[in-house]
Amino acid sequence: MGKKNIPGALVDAETYINGSNNLAGISEAELPKVEFATVTSEQFGLTAEVEVPLVGHLKKMDFKLKIEHMNETVGVLATDDAIVVELKGASQELDSETHGRKIVGVYAVIKGLIKSYDGPKMKSGDKMETSVEMSVTYYELKVNGKQIYKIDVFNGILEAGGKSNSEIRRFLGLI
Repeated sequence: MGKKNIPGALVDAETYINGSNNLAGISEAELPKVEFATVTSEQFGLTAEVEVPLVGHLKKMDFKLKIEHMNETVGVLATDDAIVVELKGASQELDSETHGRKIVGVYAVIKGLIKSYDGPKMKSGDKMETSVEMSVTYYELKVNGKQIYKIDVFNGILEAGGKSNSEIRRFLGLI
């Protein structure tokens, strides 16, 4: 049997910074890369080194907003305070049974601190492109209401693919 839903494309999206969607000119949001921290095992009896991902330990996460043309609304990102970015999107899929379209929701929340701001490119007759990069301390991603990731760096929470690090947190007396 074939695939039920065939992913298509992001139809539209809105970005909210600290609850407001006044930031103009956003052309792309690059969600955090989730990469586990690893240790290399080189034990007797192994025919090769094995890189072992550590449960509940991730490498640093970054989030990037690309802005096609900036105006004064970009000032909301010129802060040393923590910010919350919410991305709400609608993605289109094709249903292999009905051959029709299906719209699903995409929702992401990113919390963290601004770590870099690319000065805009200024060229006569062209866009004033810029980008802002955040150091991520919280990341949540849901597709069609189903949680894909929930990562809270400061509170030691990692939930991914229906599993969590709660067993580790319980052994440490944190829950």
